[in-house]
Amino acid sequence: MPSDFTINRFTTEFSPSEDRIRMVVEESQQQTIVIWLTRRLLVRLIGAMVKAIESETVGRPESDTLQSFTQYRAQQAQVEEAPVKAIECSSEWLINRVDLNVSHERLTLKLFCDEECATLAMPRVNARQWLNIMHRLFEVAEWHYDKWPSWLQQSPSVTQPALVH
Repeated sequence: MPSDFTINRFTTEFSPSEDRIRMVVEESQQQTIVIWLTRRLLVRLIGAMVKAIESETVGRPESDTLQSFTQYRAQQAQVEEAPVKAIECSSEWLINRVDLNVSHERLTLKLFCDEECATLAMPRVNARQWLNIMHRLFEVAEWHYDKWPSWLQQSPSVTQPALVH
């Protein structure tokens, strides 16, 4: 597995035995790697992602309504795919740093495990879908987090398993 690669597909789930979020990612050569994310790191990342998404409507009086509607549309656009599955020889990374790069079109995560880096570029609609997944996974994990935005908490949930691919 290369030490710097771009993530093409991924599945996100909660691991009760590890008490962490597990992402099984696939890169362009269809090799898989297991990426572990701690609650502490995710709280910081989620806060930064929410701030980036909310910047779209900052200062507008109907901001929450617009955010709720956009979130609902993103959830409705989510398509279920076959999950990415780890194989026995998959490498495992415990992520110790995440850099978030924000553009008008996408949010790009750079996930670091020491000197190794995996890049995940998400169009804003996919970033919203992943935030929805993370919200549900935090509930499954029974992780308290009181900073979820109202537009994410109030949007109707999609009846899909708590996985993203």
